[in-house]
Amino acid sequence: MADLGFDFTDEDYEQETAFEPPPTEDRDTHELAKEVDNNTVTAPEISESPPKEETDQSHSFSSLIKAMAEEDELEDEILTEENLSPVERIYAYKRDDIVIHRLLLAKELNIALEDMNPSEAIEIVVPIMENLAADVDDTVRETFAGELDRILLYFYKNTPSSFISNNNAPHDASFAPMLIRLLLDPTAGVASLSQQAIVTVTTTLNESSKSLPIYKEIIDSEFYNGVIEGLSLIVDGKCKSPRLDYKNELYQFLRVSVDENGPHGRRRSSTTPGFESSISMHHSPADSDHEQGESSVVKVTCISLIASISNVFGRQKCIDKCLPVVEKLASDSVFYVRKEVASAIGPLASILGTEIAEQRLLPLYRQFTEDQIWHVRRSAVLALPALCGVLPEDLKQEVAVTSVEIFHNDVSRNVRSTMADITGELIAQFLPPDWKETRSPGKVPEPLLLYFLTFGTNNNNTNAQMVKMETERAYICAYNFPAVVLTAGVEYWDSHFRDVYLNLTKDYQIKVRCTFAHSLHDIARIIGPERTERDLVQIFALYLMDLDDVKQGVLEHLSDFLGTLAVSSRNEYIPILAEVWDGVSTNWRLRNILAAQLRQIALLFDASRVVEHVLPLVVRACHDEFSSVRKTGIQGFPVVMDVVKQAVEEDGESLSQADGYGDDLAENKRNYALALLSHVMERLDEFARSDSYRGRLVFAQICQALIESGMSASNFASFFLPRLAPLAYDPVVNVRIAASRTVASIYTNESFRQELSEIAAPSRTVNERGESGHALDQMTYHFALDPDRDVRSFVLPFIDPIILEKQRAREIRTAEKALSGLNEKEIVDERRKDVDKIMNVDIHENERTTPMQDVETSSPIPPITNNGSISMELNRDKDSMDEDEIMADVDKVNTKKPGVPPSNPT
Repeated sequence: MADLGFDFTDEDYEQETAFEPPPTEDRDTHELAKEVDNNTVTAPEISESPPKEETDQSHSFSSLIKAMAEEDELEDEILTEENLSPVERIYAYKRDDIVIHRLLLAKELNIALEDMNPSEAIEIVVPIMENLAADVDDTVRETFAGELDRILLYFYKNTPSSFISNNNAPHDASFAPMLIRLLLDPTAGVASLSQQAIVTVTTTLNESSKSLPIYKEIIDSEFYNGVIEGLSLIVDGKCKSPRLDYKNELYQFLRVSVDENGPHGRRRSSTTPGFESSISMHHSPADSDHEQGESSVVKVTCISLIASISNVFGRQKCIDKCLPVVEKLASDSVFYVRKEVASAIGPLASILGTEIAEQRLLPLYRQFTEDQIWHVRRSAVLALPALCGVLPEDLKQEVAVTSVEIFHNDVSRNVRSTMADITGELIAQFLPPDWKETRSPGKVPEPLLLYFLTFGTNNNNTNAQMVKMETERAYICAYNFPAVVLTAGVEYWDSHFRDVYLNLTKDYQIKVRCTFAHSLHDIARIIGPERTERDLVQIFALYLMDLDDVKQGVLEHLSDFLGTLAVSSRNEYIPILAEVWDGVSTNWRLRNILAAQLRQIALLFDASRVVEHVLPLVVRACHDEFSSVRKTGIQGFPVVMDVVKQAVEEDGESLSQADGYGDDLAENKRNYALALLSHVMERLDEFARSDSYRGRLVFAQICQALIESGMSASNFASFFLPRLAPLAYDPVVNVRIAASRTVASIYTNESFRQELSEIAAPSRTVNERGESGHALDQMTYHFALDPDRDVRSFVLPFIDPIILEKQRAREIRTAEKALSGLNEKEIVDERRKDVDKIMNVDIHENERTTPMQDVETSSPIPPITNNGSISMELNRDKDSMDEDEIMADVDKVNTKKPGVPPSNPT
């Protein structure tokens, strides 16, 4: 009976003996009979003894108490050992028989290695690794296999010379025998994790070998000459499989404990007729079928590992060692060995190159296409794209067309479906290697192209199974459509692709439409502006009105799609942005996506259309009820400012419209550009003067975004700082936090801070009261004395403790005077002086966004008095000045300083 490769757990072998312990060897039949006689009771005694049910309950209760006591004892022991370090646990548990201790040992072994020197690790840890790899408990071995990659890398990187053999054979210090044992472990989880560990280790060593060639020698010694060679010897029958030894030991134990106990064996018989001797019937260890199955598992493991790590060996080693093993096993009598060999053709083809692939791998592929088992043919189909990728052009076309003719009518539905799955990848293999330079299409065979397009044709089948296949093929066609169009070339669009594409884009399946929505911009980029406007714009508009999942695909690439249109057509479609925003008003995630696209969209249009159509959406995003949308919208202002500023610097030459702003065209454009900039500044000023704390907070965040985008200190100081300064005295803590973060970020941006310092305050002297004359320092120490901890935290790293203490003492004195009610005018004057120093000198602040805190009420900006200071609690009845008068005062101060331009939005 051939082994089909199924892995059964060892629990099947242990069920018959799990409940009955085997009889002891030193007790014969007479002793057992005597014991039975001694325990026999007479009839009167039975009547006086407690009932059997009560006795059983008493015994069960005492057993439960005993088990609970043992569990509590074990928990207490574990708790007392929690304070042990990983290294101490290694020494404590290395010879322990408790399973949980061995589990902890396997889990913490790699952690303990960090605190060991290499010689100590080799002496102590290596024997533990051998024991864990051979542990009788599956969970222990699986846990150890999960940590194996980190453990191996420790030894290979810290003691590399210990694992290099000079005679091309594994040596005593090699981990190869242990790795082979783990790869062939009867537990599937252990074997799988071990192979993953080997792939990780070899990949890491191969990447590091570029700087340290000794790692390449470790790969050759440990894995090429060790693991691969060891598995090959087992395949050739020159070495015994450790997996077979393990099974034989298990079977031998079962036979001794069950079959060879004679009349004294106490075996729990099965209650199901026909299964009384299931162990002896189905699990005999010496059967030839069993040995053949174990041998096949070794072969599959060997081929799978070769396919996984052959890329680290190099071409010549694969030809010398790996390819002969693959060719030998290609004709194995067990189908799942052939299946694994067929799967290995693809990975090997990419390494061996064109000549070897054509001479030695292609015959194997053709052999597998005629295999009687569909599993093998399916694996051959999966290897086809990688194989064709290295074949010459004429041979590639012949193999691809022949394969389509063979497999598209295969008797197996799985083979036919797999052929459909890989068709797009197969067509992509015909794209020229120099496509990035030449942009020339590939020579895709006509039968292959027509076969792909049949996936998008609905044949209106009534068979339920065929309908399911057609729906899946429609999705496959949609997913691969951009790659196929790119490979075949735009010349095939009108003749082959257009009708199928337009039909599929209206498919009833959401996943098909979603796929097309995400790739609409790719198709547009391939077929060009004219065909896009003719064929795709209608699909674009249709998807913007579709379900949210479909709409999301279009919105994520909205700027890319608009960028593929001609400029004239692009300008016609920009007004729909407002309608698109209204269409996503109920979904904040889609609004966030659209807000992020506004930055790229602004770069596609001139300043007039940006201010007219993009700026309103940026402002709407900044007013959104969701903070994520507001933060995304804030990032759009730097782009809008750059576009408008560039138009001003070019005197409006790039503007498409500029009527009514002067007598000639040049003057019209120049004045129109200035008007656009003034409009943007007005919208920003609305945030600074907002009655809602949220608007003022957004303004602070916009200031930060502008600084991070590279705005010059002079431009920032002329307009933004005078409006940012009052936020330092804002009654809402969130706004003050944002301003404090701005000051902190200015300190971290040394070049910007230095430029701003030269503009704002050339003198950095300290007066007799210990106060700095620099405006930035004034704000910094003001935030450092703020009653809120979060406000203070951002600026404390940048302050001088001595000056801070002087400022704090002065604040305390001012507070004491206020509390005592003495000299009210002096208190007001003192506060006015502080604000005047900030308002009459250009200040510099760069701030980051801050998470919103719950604020139940919003307060407006404190009114600004006629002497330029912010009114405090004691002078709220003073008349306030409007913004224009404030800026006039600031301009008067600035004009008295050399190199400081007056405040002007333009």
